[in-house]
Parts: sequence; C-alpha cells; structure tokens
Amino acid sequence: MSTARSAPVESTNAAATGLSEPIPLPDSAKEDIHTAELPQEVDVIPNGGYGWVVAVCILCSNAVTWGNNTTYGVFTAYYLQNNYFNASDLDYAWVGGLSVAAALILAPLANWLTQRTNYRVSLFIGASLVVLGQCLAGISTSFGPFLVCQGLVFGAGLGLVLIPSLPLLAHWFDTRLALAQGLAAAGSGLGGLVLANTTRAALENPRLGVKWALIINGGISAAVLFPAIALLRGRHKAVGARSAPYEAKWFVHPGFVWVLLWAFFAMIAYFIAIYSLASFATSALGLSQGQGAALQSILSAGQMIGRPAWGFLLDKGGRINMTIVCYIACGLSTLCIWLPARSFAVLAVFAFIQGVTGGTIWSASTPIAARVVGVKDLQSAMAIFWLVLVLPALVGQPIAIALLQHSTGTLGRQGAEAYYISIGFCGGVALFSAALLYGAKRHLQGNWRLWQIT
Repeated sequence: MSTARSAPVESTNAAATGLSEPIPLPDSAKEDIHTAELPQEVDVIPNGGYGWVVAVCILCSNAVTWGNNTTYGVFTAYYLQNNYFNASDLDYAWVGGLSVAAALILAPLANWLTQRTNYRVSLFIGASLVVLGQCLAGISTSFGPFLVCQGLVFGAGLGLVLIPSLPLLAHWFDTRLALAQGLAAAGSGLGGLVLANTTRAALENPRLGVKWALIINGGISAAVLFPAIALLRGRHKAVGARSAPYEAKWFVHPGFVWVLLWAFFAMIAYFIAIYSLASFATSALGLSQGQGAALQSILSAGQMIGRPAWGFLLDKGGRINMTIVCYIACGLSTLCIWLPARSFAVLAVFAFIQGVTGGTIWSASTPIAARVVGVKDLQSAMAIFWLVLVLPALVGQPIAIALLQHSTGTLGRQGAEAYYISIGFCGGVALFSAALLYGAKRHLQGNWRLWQIT
C-alpha cells in the first residue's frame, strides 16, 4: 500500500474549487477521506535496466546449450560418413529429436520446481545435466549409451535451463520485449557459429575425434553456464507471475490455440532444415565435411543476426504480423533456393536466409504468448506451449529421413533429387505455419485486416 502523505483536506478542497479561501468540510466527510484505502501500487516494468544483464546472461546460456545442440548436424554428417557406432541415419535422427523432445517435455517439471523452490534450482540442475550428458556421450562405446547420454540426459538439461529462463525477460521488458528476446535467442546462433568450427576441428584431429569433441563442448558449457545462471534475476513477485505446472485450459484458449498450431508446424520445418542441411551438402552434393560445417556456421551466423533483427521488427511492426512475414520468407526460400541448389554458393545463401528466418520461433514465441495471454499467465501458458512441441521436435528429422528413404528405396531417386520430397515438405509446413498464426491475429484484433499492427 502506498504511504504517500495526503495533502491537507481543506487545501485540497480549495484547489479543487479554484477559490482563494478553503471551504470547511463536515467532520464526517473529513474522517471518510482520511480513513479511505489508497490504491495499491501498480508494478511498472523497467523496460531495461538490469534486464539487459539478464538478456546477455540468457544469450550466453543459449550459446552453450542450444548453440551446442545445433552442432549435432556436424556430428551427424561425420557419423554417417564414417559409419560411427554402425548405426543408421534414422538412428541418429532419433538422437537429435530425443534431445529436443526431452527438453520440452520437462516444462511442467521445471515449472513445478520453480513453484516449490526457486527458479535457480532448475537452472543449476539443468546446467549439470548439460555438461554431464555431453561428457558421458563422449566416452560411450556403443549406440545405446550414446542415445541415452546425448539424447536424454543432455536434452533434459536443455529443458531445465530453457523453461525457467525464457519468461524472465518479460519481467524486465514491455515495449522492448521482442528485441530483448531476439538478443537472447541470438546466443544459439553465436554458440553454433563458434562450436561448429571447434567441433569440426576436433573431429578432424586424429588425436581428439568424437570423444574429445564432446568432452570439450561439455567443458565449454560448464565454464559459461554456471556464471551466467548466477547473474540471472527475476521479478516473479513484482509482476505476480504464476508457474502452474499444467493447465489444460490453454489447449482451448481461442487465441492461444492458434499459437500452438503455428509452433507445431514451424518446429517441424526448423528441425528438418538444421539437421538435414549439412548431410544434404555432403551426401547429396558430394561436398566435404569442412564445407558442411561451414554451412552450419553460416546458418548460425544468420541466427545470430536475424533473431535480434526480427526482435526489433516485431516490436515495430507487430509481433504476430512480422512473424507471419518471417515464416512466409522461410518457406519460400526453402522451395525456391534449397530445392534447386546444386553448389556450395547457393547452399550458403540458403543457409544464411534459413538462419535468419527459420528459428524465429525461439525468439518470437514468448513475446507472442505474452501478447495473447498476458505476462501474469505467461509461464503457465508456455508450459503447455513446450509440451505441444515435444512431438514435432521428436519426429521432425525422422520424418525427413523416412521421406528420403522412400525417395531412394521406392522411387529410385539418387543424389540431390532424393531430397526433393523432404525439402518440399519442409517448405510447405513453414508456409502452413504462417497461415495458422493468422488465427491468433484475427482473435486479437477482432477483424480480418491484414496490415493492422498486432
């Protein structure tokens, strides 16, 4: 309750009437004024301040978690070319899918830990699992333990770091939220850019190889994650944030259901692209491992530049409007550039555009959800959001592999033509996701106007 001192009743009354002499009030009226409850203080979101430190900390966290995860495309290309663990391409696709699915399915657990203890408990447990998963995967001698460590343990760590940290920026930013979220999300691009090259160098070094590539990545994660987590700050009490583990009402919310549908299909397109690009370059076009890793680096550079840029555009042109534009560009570039690509130069152009547009879901989802459900219910709604994404994260890349196997085995296509169906599917679902997000726009603005800022 505010403790601001009230002005004398007579002076206030005189000012209100514009008279030079105060008009005396009855004693009962004076008593009513002095004993009335003053309004509760309303929290004002700083829209900056220490929030920029929080944004940088989340950027660093994303660099060594999701940035590390994007290097799996480099690992996959190496595994397939060297018949590592004697596993199939579909087996390796399940590892990548499992790591993300495990991360997202733990959203209710992360919310429960935040509700029962403190958000840092989940963050520190997650950081430990990220480091442990990579190091144990490095010393695995068969595919089974590798699947558990790289897929399940590492993925669980990703989720316990991601879920509690994503809503924190909404505590600090209002009109600049999408920009701050884009800056933080750029960390995955920065991490992917750096780690794709260090990973490739380790894989090509006969004294290091897969074992030490994974252990080195785990050590880098530890060195960055723990200090970043220690510096994070939230404003849960100030904004009245709730962290209910599971509320089914969000499945039928008339606006949020469109956000869920958009994210479902956007995630499928995203994982097909990031996990297939390097293998398409090496397997279909016959490019070298170094060129495949270079494409992964270019894609990461696109993420690093695109996510803050889209954050700025989302704040200026409308969060939903600009995300729709982004995924139209993503789908068209997939169909018009990746599909006919036959050289490293053309693939490099696509990799950059894909980096700029394809992963915008990671930076746009929280600002869009805050716009649709409000900051107070954001963490509760996002727990359902991440659960919905478990299935597309798990099956996105296996779908692409299954389509590739159908193309080669049943249709007899070879080389780049074998990828036609999976690339076409990737571009199609990206465009479909853009159309679905228009439903949330229609809900918020109450009409069908295309260019109204929403």
